[in-house]
Amino acid sequence: MESPSDVVFTVTQLTEEISNLLSSEYRSIAVEGEISGLKIASSGHAYFSLKDETSLLKAVMWRSRIARQTEMPADGQLVRAFGGITIYPPRGEYQLDVQKITQAGIGLLQQRFEELKRKLETEGLFDPDRKREPPFRIKKVAVITSPTGAALRDFLRTLEHDGAPLEILILPTRVQGLEAAGEIVQALQKIPRLGCDLVVVTRGGGSLEDLWSFNEEAVARAIAACPVPVVSAVGHEVDFTIADFVADIRVATPTAAAQFLVDRVTGLHDLLEELRERLGEGMSDKLRDLKGELESCKHRLLASSPLAALPYHRQRVDDTTERTIRALKRRAEIARSKVEDRKQRIASLFQLNRVKWRGRVEALEEHLAALDPDATLKRGYALCETADGERRIRATADVPKKGNVRVHLSDGDFEATPVDL
Repeated sequence: MESPSDVVFTVTQLTEEISNLLSSEYRSIAVEGEISGLKIASSGHAYFSLKDETSLLKAVMWRSRIARQTEMPADGQLVRAFGGITIYPPRGEYQLDVQKITQAGIGLLQQRFEELKRKLETEGLFDPDRKREPPFRIKKVAVITSPTGAALRDFLRTLEHDGAPLEILILPTRVQGLEAAGEIVQALQKIPRLGCDLVVVTRGGGSLEDLWSFNEEAVARAIAACPVPVVSAVGHEVDFTIADFVADIRVATPTAAAQFLVDRVTGLHDLLEELRERLGEGMSDKLRDLKGELESCKHRLLASSPLAALPYHRQRVDDTTERTIRALKRRAEIARSKVEDRKQRIASLFQLNRVKWRGRVEALEEHLAALDPDATLKRGYALCETADGERRIRATADVPKKGNVRVHLSDGDFEATPVDL
């Protein structure tokens, strides 16, 4: 018969071994599924599950990572979650420790974006042959943007820093909201009268909804119809709008638009482009080497760092908080039940005492009624006293020798003169 293994693990040891294996093999993965059972704990951490047709995977996302999300998905949304597999020791469950979440599939706005992009591309508005190079000499630039936005401040700060000799004409418009697209179109229609050499349409970064004014068909056609070359500098480097595709020049950010003008004016554009490419290649090679070293160091540090236990303690705190809340609610219910019971007992005792004292009061009333002199007089008796009312007459010896006596009856009184007995 086969003998059992000489190696015996405690539950904690085995859990740690499995945790190390899983975190090593699956420390950076992407999982696509539907959000289910999303719950934000009082600590701000999010607990939920990712599910598909047949399976369910528990997941956790810490508060600090949620803060970096543009938007936290809701139950029922199809998402792609990036993170690593960890184990929560108290329950021996593996879970996905989520670092970032993105939506999966194409949303409604994205679908509208793609449809308009295909339509305008078919019409030739994106054709490189129709796009114009900026003039060799640029003196006056019109900037269409929000007058209070960070995009304009960054744009002007860069120009001021580099001392570019340019005249800047600002055409203030909204860059977000229902009225923004119409104002941008009106500003573009003013350009032929302003004698500008170049137009810059710009705003800062944001979500697809925030940038939607620059995805409107009217704005795209106004850019295409503008007689002056148009530079589109909308959003961040990763953001693309319909305006970017239609414009003669697309740059990544408002700051990049200002730098483009500086380069153009100073004649350093070609040199900087060459240097940028060489620097980029060198940095890419160096970063590739450093990234490998960093990953190796990170893995070694995480295995021994106290921070490795932090997710476990965070989850323990959340569990303890929930158990405490449930215990306090149970104690409150018990106390409330005791109070109700005592209220009922007090009410019962009060009712019994009320009946008891009512009986005693009625008996005393009857006793007092029996002792009432008026009741005696009504039965035919009379009360006699001296005429001055100072002394009651209870016997013949009390009758005064002289003077009258007063006699009280139930319906009145009178004076009488006593006769000799």
